[in-house]
Amino acid sequence: MATLWSSFFPYVQPYVPGCPEIIMEAHLQEASAEFCARSEIWRYDIAPDFTNKNTSDYEIDTPGSSVLENILVLYVDGTAISSVSDRHYDLPSTATMAAPAYYSIYQDTQIRFYPTPDKKYTFEGTGVLKPRLDATGVEDFIFQTHGRCISYGAIARLTIIPGKEWSNPDLAAYYQMKFHKEADAA
Repeated sequence: MATLWSSFFPYVQPYVPGCPEIIMEAHLQEASAEFCARSEIWRYDIAPDFTNKNTSDYEIDTPGSSVLENILVLYVDGTAISSVSDRHYDLPSTATMAAPAYYSIYQDTQIRFYPTPDKKYTFEGTGVLKPRLDATGVEDFIFQTHGRCISYGAIARLTIIPGKEWSNPDLAAYYQMKFHKEADAA
């Protein structure tokens, strides 16, 4: 179950008087996504699935309004494989087909294997999720344990907006520091 963004308002509104709620929601969404990415606390078991010969990309079904931020571990036939960036992988070697030894996250919802699988393999693992920017809230356990931290991130984002009655660069710097410290500690 998700806690709606409006549950965060009492922690944000006092610092940004006059800020429209829709603007607060947008910055809470961004702060929540950044928090989940930095802390890696929202984990998800990638259910066992199979590769197909000559197919390198596989959709990962994530719950609700979430996307893959990272993968902590991915196994192919019981062997952990390594993450690699698309831009750092030797692209001519992707034409080779063999047992996958590397993977990358592709378009926030898929994984891409390198080299392309040459037959059927089983894969599974543990992923890290973050809410999509159109999410209506955040998971209850995240709100209950880290709601204040996400609020700090939203306050930092909102108070740095220039020319608004709630603009306050000093407050933005203070809450940005608090947000980073607590997200990293999480």
